[in-house]
Amino acid sequence: MMERKSYFVAVDFKEVREMSIPDNEIEFEIVATPDEVKELEELFRDTKKDGRKAAEYIGKPFDEWGADDKRTHYDEHLIEIYRFIHGLGTAETKERIEQLKLFG
Repeated sequence: MMERKSYFVAVDFKEVREMSIPDNEIEFEIVATPDEVKELEELFRDTKKDGRKAAEYIGKPFDEWGADDKRTHYDEHLIEIYRFIHGLGTAETKERIEQLKLFG
């Protein structure tokens, strides 16, 4: 079985680090295996793709249906990331994410 260790996740920057840099941004501490970190990084990559697709609609003001769909998909990915972080998080991380009231 793979060993779990502490990592620090900066959702705004879509980064997972082994060291904390608390003064630069909001970060969440998780305890994870290397495979779980890879899975989280893949979720970040998917979210970046969704963000780019949603941004394409900024220049198309009359195609709001498409824009709404892309934004919704992006939001769903972010919630999935926060759920994943919550599942691996320390007690403090879980409490901070629960305070965001992103999911029930």
